[in-house]
Amino acid sequence: MPVLDKRVMSKQDLASYEFGPFRLDAAERRLLRDGKPISLAPKVFDTLVALLENSGRLLSKDELMNGLWPDTFVEEATLARNISDLRKALGEASAEGKYIETVPKSGYRFVCEVRRIEAQGSKLILERHTRSRVVVEEEIDADVAVRSVAVLPFKPLRSNDADDYLGLGMADALITRLSNLRQIAVRPTSAVMKYAGARDPVAAGRELRVEAVVDGTIQRSGERVRLTVQLVSVTAETPLWADKFDEMFTDIFAVEDSISEQVARALTLRLTGEERNLLAKRYTENTEAYELYLKGRYLWNKRTAEGLDRSIQCFSRAIEIDAHYALAYAGLADSYTFLGDVGLTALQPKDAFSRGRQAAMKALEIDGSLAEAHTSLAHIHMHCYEWAEARNEFGRALELSPNYAYAHQLYALYLAFNGRMPEANAEIRRALKLDPLSLPINMDLGVIHYLAREYDQAIDQYRQTLDLDRNFDRAHFWLAAAYEQKQMYDDAIAEYTTAIELSGGSLEARASLAHSYARAGRRDRALRILEELSEQSPRRYVSPYDLAIINLGLGEREKAIVWLEQACDEHAGWMVFLTLDPRLDSVRPDPRFKEFLRRVGFEV
Repeated sequence: MPVLDKRVMSKQDLASYEFGPFRLDAAERRLLRDGKPISLAPKVFDTLVALLENSGRLLSKDELMNGLWPDTFVEEATLARNISDLRKALGEASAEGKYIETVPKSGYRFVCEVRRIEAQGSKLILERHTRSRVVVEEEIDADVAVRSVAVLPFKPLRSNDADDYLGLGMADALITRLSNLRQIAVRPTSAVMKYAGARDPVAAGRELRVEAVVDGTIQRSGERVRLTVQLVSVTAETPLWADKFDEMFTDIFAVEDSISEQVARALTLRLTGEERNLLAKRYTENTEAYELYLKGRYLWNKRTAEGLDRSIQCFSRAIEIDAHYALAYAGLADSYTFLGDVGLTALQPKDAFSRGRQAAMKALEIDGSLAEAHTSLAHIHMHCYEWAEARNEFGRALELSPNYAYAHQLYALYLAFNGRMPEANAEIRRALKLDPLSLPINMDLGVIHYLAREYDQAIDQYRQTLDLDRNFDRAHFWLAAAYEQKQMYDDAIAEYTTAIELSGGSLEARASLAHSYARAGRRDRALRILEELSEQSPRRYVSPYDLAIINLGLGEREKAIVWLEQACDEHAGWMVFLTLDPRLDSVRPDPRFKEFLRRVGFEV
C-alpha cells in the first residue's frame, strides 16, 4: 500500500503555500485568507498541508490516514469529517469544489493551482503546483529580499504614437498598483520615462538602483492587446517570472490584475488582505475612459504647454465617460496644479489652482485613499496660503503611501518655506533615497541648500544633478541663482542663458537673467528684457513676481513693491518663496513687505 510522503511533515517548519486568496504559513501553522487568519483544528491543518504538498496528485484514503494518524487506527469517517471541516473553512459548498476534488471510493485531490515557497538553508525554492505538473520557477537567495522595483515603459512592437502612450500608460498603471505595497519601493513614472525603448533591463535597473525590473512589450491590434512581461533580478541578471498575454482590450484590467499579482508573488511578498485588495483595485470598468486616462498621463509627463493642455482634454473626456473615475480627477488636478505653479499658458495661477482644487477634492470625494490626490491638494493649499491644511494633506498622503517620493519632495519644500531647514534637508534625502535618479529631487536637494544660503553646497549638488543630465534646464537655472548670490555674474548669466535655450524660452529664467544683468551693471540688457516681457503679457501669463525681481535688480524698490502686491493677489507661484528668496533682501525691512508675509500666511 502506498505510504504518504513523509516529507510533508518533515518540511512543514520550512514551507509556505499560496492558492487562490489563501496563504498557508507552515512555520507558524497559520492559514490566512486575504491576510485574515482562518481557524483550523490541528489535524484539519495537517490534512490541508498533505493535500497542498501533493497538489494535483490523487491521495488515497489509506495514504492520508496512515500519514496523518501513524500507528493509530481511525475510521474513514474521521478523515471524511476532516475533509468536510476543511471544505467549510475554504468556503466550498460541495464535493465538486474548486479546491478539493473527491474521487469516489478512492480518495482526494487538491485541484487548485498551488505555489510553494520553501526555504532550504539560504535558498528559496519557488514552485508552482498544477493538476498535471510541478514547475520549479526559481531558486533565489533567501537573505536577499527584493525591496525596490522599477517598471519600465512597455516597448511597442511597432512605432506609433498610440502604442507609445499605451506602453508608458501600462507601466504607469502597474506603478500605481504596486506602489500600494508598503514592503517595496517602486520607482515613479517620472524616473522610468527615459528608459522607453531600453533593450537591457538589467542595465536600466542598475542605473535606477533597484533590485528587480518589470520589463515588457506591448502591441495593440484592433480590439486585441498582446503583451509579454518579465520580472528580472538585477543582481542575478535572470528572470524571476515571465508570461504572455493575448486578450481583448476590454480585458485589460484583468491582465493588469494578473501581472501585478504575479509580480508580487515572484517577489515572495507576504501581502495583507488590504494590500491584496489595493493590488487588484480598479478605478474604472470603462476601457474607453481608461485609455483616455493613459493617454492623459502620457501627455502630462511631457510637462510642455501643449502636452498639459491635451492632457486636460483627455482627463476631462475620461470623466465625461465615467463620472466616478477618481484617478482621472487626480490627473486633472495634477495638470492644473503644474500649470499654476510654472505658468506655461495665459491661465492665471489663481484660476489654475482653483480648478486643480476642485478636481482633487472630487477625486478624494470618490476615493479618499488616493495619496496622489492628497499630495496635489497639499500642493494647492501651499499656493493658496493654507499652510495648516497643506501639512495635514501631506501627512495623510505619506500615511497612505510612505514610499511616495514626490510627496516627500514637496513636503521638504513645505518645511523649508516654514523655516524648518534641518527637517527639510532630512525629508528631501528621504525622497532621494526612494528615487535616487530623479532630476527634480536631486535639484531640490540643492534648492534646500540654496534657501539655507549654503551656496557652495548648492552649487555642488546642482553640478551632480547636471552630471545625470546636462540638458536639465531647471538645474542650470538654480546653478545660475547660486552663482549670482556669490556675485559670479558672468557664470550666472551664462547658466541663465543655457536654461532659457534648453527650456524653449522660460519667462522665469529670462526675468532672472535680467536681474543678473542689472546686478552686474548692464542695465540696458535688463531693461530690454523687461520691455519684452511686458509685450508678451497679453498672450502668455507673465508673473508679477518676476517683474518685481527685475525691478529690484534695477534698484526700483517702489515698483517692485507694487508688483509684489499684485503677485500676492494672483497667488503667483514664487510667492511661497517669500520668506527665503535672497533677492528680496533689500525690501524685507519695508512694513508693506511684512504685510505680504502675513497675507501669505507666514509668521512675521
